[in-house]
Amino acid sequence: MVHPGTFQGSRKEFLIGEKMKYRAAVAGGFVKDAIADIQRRYFKRFPIDIPHSEEPSPEHLAAVDDSEPEPEPLVLDKENLSPEEYEEQMKKLEALVTLRKEVM
Repeated sequence: MVHPGTFQGSRKEFLIGEKMKYRAAVAGGFVKDAIADIQRRYFKRFPIDIPHSEEPSPEHLAAVDDSEPEPEPLVLDKENLSPEEYEEQMKKLEALVTLRKEVM
């Protein structure tokens, strides 16, 4: 039996919809920029903390605004956190990475 692939549902639809932009980027020589933009837009629709097995709601997808600036990434400041707070934040980040690795 053929493996159905990791991307299903609206995730797969989104990526298939980006094929023409990717082809144009290959032809135009700006693949890295196109991939960065596709990834940026993908993660607006499908945040890393939502498992691949879970579809986002149609309302969430409809509310995505690609022109909206990206939120600032979480930066752990070891100097302004207690050792316990820093450890707790690191565990949360590690859990997100582990979650994503498990579904891939």
